[in-house]
Amino acid sequence: MLSVTSRPFVRLCWLIPALLGLTNQPGQGQSVTQNRWQGQADIGGWAASGQVMPFWLRANQWGTVPLTAPAGTLRASLWKPYRTDTTSRPRRFDWSVGAQLVGNVATESRVLLPELYVKGRWKAIELAVGRWRQLTGLGDSTLSSGFINGSGNAIPIPKVQLATRGYVPLGFTKRFVALNAGFIHGWFTGAYIQGSYLHQKYLYLRLGKPASRFKGYLGVNHEVQWAGQADYLTGSTVAVNGKLPSQIKYYPAVVLGTRPDSWETADYTSFDGAYWFGNGLGSMDLGVEMNTQMGTWLLYHQHIYEDLSGLLWVNAPDGLTGLSWHRTTDGQQSRLNRVVVEYLTTTNQSGSTFDYNAQYQGADNYFNHSQYSEGWSYLGRTIGTPFIMPGNEVRPTARRSQYFPNNRIDMGYVAAMGQFGATLDWTVRFSYSRNYGTFGEPYPTPLNQFSALVSAQWQLPRLAGTQLTASLATDQGQLLPATTGGFVGLRKRW
Repeated sequence: MLSVTSRPFVRLCWLIPALLGLTNQPGQGQSVTQNRWQGQADIGGWAASGQVMPFWLRANQWGTVPLTAPAGTLRASLWKPYRTDTTSRPRRFDWSVGAQLVGNVATESRVLLPELYVKGRWKAIELAVGRWRQLTGLGDSTLSSGFINGSGNAIPIPKVQLATRGYVPLGFTKRFVALNAGFIHGWFTGAYIQGSYLHQKYLYLRLGKPASRFKGYLGVNHEVQWAGQADYLTGSTVAVNGKLPSQIKYYPAVVLGTRPDSWETADYTSFDGAYWFGNGLGSMDLGVEMNTQMGTWLLYHQHIYEDLSGLLWVNAPDGLTGLSWHRTTDGQQSRLNRVVVEYLTTTNQSGSTFDYNAQYQGADNYFNHSQYSEGWSYLGRTIGTPFIMPGNEVRPTARRSQYFPNNRIDMGYVAAMGQFGATLDWTVRFSYSRNYGTFGEPYPTPLNQFSALVSAQWQLPRLAGTQLTASLATDQGQLLPATTGGFVGLRKRW
């Protein structure tokens, strides 16, 4: 992430479209363009009644939308997807690359690189290096309010990932069981703490053959921020000389989520000896899918955990529960295509008090952490659900001493998308939450918050591959600053 002055940014604004223009070709159907290089350019701007960007204009945008308004943006993307198999014999090896450059003019003008990756696949296995958009969890990836642990709210973390390409049926089960798994190592680059790493893994099972009307899903993901050093840790009781354990000999304990053998050593304090290394969390996910003539239904639950109590569901019903429907058949041009209803609750947290000697300890204090002062965030943005947000995003009266001042929430959410005619698509999002602060620093009374968004995308009929977007959003309540704003942008694809 780089700060830029206005003059170099203006030069960049002229340069990016010019470079993309070199690859400009007539628009073609998806079946033809999948095997060649593709590009996209965006230009747009935001305005608001105040200086704060409305919640649904910036949430789950991969950290690419400024927190302040007014603002302008220029974006350029270039990628080569995997080739499409054209014969009955699957392609054994293929490769893919991609990059996106984002320039924002705002209170703090920045140039961002949210995507830069190289991927290679062999049969059903993929090795990927770089940063790219990837959600964590089971749910509706199109309209969700934000998955509990990995929502797409922050800019992607650079990583190396070895994983399956989606769900891979197991032959010995006659394709009834399919496996989706991955193992990741990442770097928290440019953060407030230096030399900090990401460990992540996930394992999901799908029960039901690919063509079955009913399918069941269950799985778990586990994330850990570990290692690192920072000045604020010097002299503290949670680090040794400002450093957290980073030696490879501790990596198995990070991966397995186990306590170290010793209470404290020259590498770590009793804080690590009493718990597990790093800031660990994850979710246990369940889902049921049903295909009908009306479309596909998906009922899902993401159960959050931060320690043993969460793994044993002592903190139930904390997590994200959703019901999604999307149309699977073509029909009239004006229609409803997708609907999502979700409920997020994080108020239990295994109890209000922490007791180390207790069986389940309690007071999970989601996303906050005693060693990592900015908790489960990356470059100032929440990695998980955007409804647990840093203090700089809420009203001054709602801020507290911890980085995430409000992690006890009840939230209801409804979203839908559809189309009018052949060229106009629309999306709406509505959320209402009651916010209680934290167990350690509760709000005197719950703070109510309503946020909404209405957005439309118009395919310009005389300009192939060109789309005009307009959005209007508002925040009204006691948690976020009251604001109403909008976005207007133009997108061109090749």
